[in-house]
Amino acid sequence: RSMTDKYRLHLSVADLLFVFTLPFWSVDAAIGWHLEEFLCKAVHGIYTVNLYSSVLILAFISLDRYLAIVHATNSQGTRKLLAEKVVYAGVWLPAVLLTVPDFVFASVSLEEGSYQCNRIYPYDTRKQWTVGFRFLHIAIGLVLPGLIILICYCVIISKLSHSKGHQKRKALKTTVILILAFFTCWLPYYICLSTDTFILLGVIEQSSCAFEDAMHKWLSITEALA
Repeated sequence: RSMTDKYRLHLSVADLLFVFTLPFWSVDAAIGWHLEEFLCKAVHGIYTVNLYSSVLILAFISLDRYLAIVHATNSQGTRKLLAEKVVYAGVWLPAVLLTVPDFVFASVSLEEGSYQCNRIYPYDTRKQWTVGFRFLHIAIGLVLPGLIILICYCVIISKLSHSKGHQKRKALKTTVILILAFFTCWLPYYICLSTDTFILLGVIEQSSCAFEDAMHKWLSITEALA
């Protein structure tokens, strides 16, 4: 198997984890949460693992492509090390560690006449917990992998732009599409999340309740897109 195939296997596992949670979220949205609290924590945790592992795997794939194209002659050992060992420490370990807040704070609560499965922070420090975890989410979910992907693919584009041939042009086109696809899918969600966080902090003034409702709807829509 090629290095890319190995990363695809990791990505498939991450996506299957997300698919596993879909029936639970669907039932929760339709009729509320009527399962054990442990399952509430577990589903939140699995969703978090998928959220971070999938985007971090994309960052590893961009590193692999960078090494394969820019350092083609002497990178085989490094690429193998990244794909077979470092990926567990760089993707799955942080993704699992980031589920700790889910197992601590996710619980079932009665909201507007139905039971819901959500993260519930201590009342007195709810704002601090929410803002802190959101900034952590933005840093690890977008900024870190986004920078790795952008830098690696920009160097690749620079390298390929000086090369000739149909295959090189095809690779260049594919690289540009990958960058655009990543940021098209993820940026809207993180822009909405950042805006909502700054509203929570009072940096951006909330104009009306209608604006707040619209922001929450856009958060849900853009999260689904991501």
